[in-house]
Amino acid sequence: MITDDLAPLFGTSGPGVRFRQGTVLSWNPNTGQNTVDMGGGTLTDVPILNTGEAIALKAGHVVGLLGQGASWFIIGRVTPPNDPNFAGASVAFGSALDFRTNFAQPAEYTQQAAKSIAVPAWADEAAVTVMASVSLVNSTASRQQALAYAGINGLTGSAMSLGLDADAVFPMGALAAFNTAVLPTPGPTITVQCYADCTAALAASAFHVATVNAIAIFRSIA
Repeated sequence: MITDDLAPLFGTSGPGVRFRQGTVLSWNPNTGQNTVDMGGGTLTDVPILNTGEAIALKAGHVVGLLGQGASWFIIGRVTPPNDPNFAGASVAFGSALDFRTNFAQPAEYTQQAAKSIAVPAWADEAAVTVMASVSLVNSTASRQQALAYAGINGLTGSAMSLGLDADAVFPMGALAAFNTAVLPTPGPTITVQCYADCTAALAASAFHVATVNAIAIFRSIA
C-alpha cells in the first residue's frame, strides 16, 4: 500500500518530519561548512542533499530545510519561476596568469613562466585551457629558430615555431602556443607553464616577454 505519509520512514522519536525555509548566513563552497538562519535562530554546519548546487550557495540565498527530531538538513535552494538565480551554477572556475620579462633564453627547452591554480577539495575532474606567448630578440649574427610550448602540469601540446632574422631593423619575433586537457583527480593544484626554446642562446633583453594564461573548470562526478 502506498501512502503520502513519509514520517514513519524517519523514525518515531522526537517531533515528526517538518519543512521550513531558512536563509544562508555564510557558506564555504569548498567544504560546505555553513550557518543558516531559521526563524531567528542560527543553525551551524547543516548537512545538505548532495547536489551540484551546493557549490553555488552563498549568503542571502533561501533554502528548504527538512527536519526530523532535533536534526535538520538542506534539501536545496528555493527559487520561484523567472527568478534570475534559477538553475544557479553547478561548476566552479579557476584562472592563472604569469608574466616575465628581461630574461636570457638558453639554447634549450626552458620554462620561462608558470603559475598554479588552486583546485577545490570537492573537485574530481578539471578541464584546463592554456595559452603561452613568447617574444624574443635575436642577439646573434645569424638567423635562429624559436619555439614556444604551453604546459599543463609539465605536459605540453604542439610547439609553435618562428624564425628570427638577424639582419632585420629590429630582429624580434612573437609566437603563441595553446594546450588543453581534461584531468581526472587533479589534486590540490594545477600548474600551467610557458616554455621556450631556441637554436642559439639569446642574451637577456627588456623586450623578452613570456606569459601564460589559463582557465580551469571544475566539477564533481562522485
